Amino acid sequence: MTVPTSSDLSRNETTMTATVATSVAPATGRIVRPAALAALAAFAVTTWTAAPAAAQSATATDAWIKVCRTDEKAKKEICKTAYDLRTSGGQFLASISVVEVSGEARKILEMIMPTNLLLQPGLKVQVDQNKAEDAKFTLCASDGCVSQLSVAEAFTASLKKGGSMSIVAYGPAANPVTFTVPLDSFKAANEGKSLDDEALKKRDEAIAAEIQAKQKSIEDQMREAQHKAQQAKP
Repeated sequence: MTVPTSSDLSRNETTMTATVATSVAPATGRIVRPAALAALAAFAVTTWTAAPAAAQSATATDAWIKVCRTDEKAKKEICKTAYDLRTSGGQFLASISVVEVSGEARKILEMIMPTNLLLQPGLKVQVDQNKAEDAKFTLCASDGCVSQLSVAEAFTASLKKGGSMSIVAYGPAANPVTFTVPLDSFKAANEGKSLDDEALKKRDEAIAAEIQAKQKSIEDQMREAQHKAQQAKP
């Protein structure tokens, strides 16, 4: 699967919302993604659905999810609360997640972003109108770039009571590209139980069906537009 680059986005500031899906390899406790993204970061998440700034109706898959696994060597539980972004057509765009390790106060906000962004400016992360945090890219592959930001409990608390989190990246022309992630379901996911493998499988199937339906709708609209254009010819 090829991740769209930022050049596929608007030249002007672009805002996106998202949906999630994941696939877990039970033996390793790692969330896996296609191609080079799988090698970008251990315990990474995939999938997405993005739409322009205009509000869109929520779906069963439009929510944060939580996946936990135990590190047998360290005897610690690692949990990831994630929200992945997709285009309206169902293609993967970006992934946002909070990684927490039992017994450790430090948390990691991990962001896997599209390619063709300016790397040096990095990202600006902001919850509602709170102070923006600067995040740097740590690794890139042909599919996307990873940024990891160390955050404290106060940041997680702001996510739980916040309305949205914005992540500002910069395109080739230094134009801001803003990804906006709704936070209404973060608290319930973060404080709730981890999804097991069966639940994740069912979620994957639901998202696949949703993407197929969206793609069919887009194709139907294109055919209808072509039909109207042909009828309008003299």
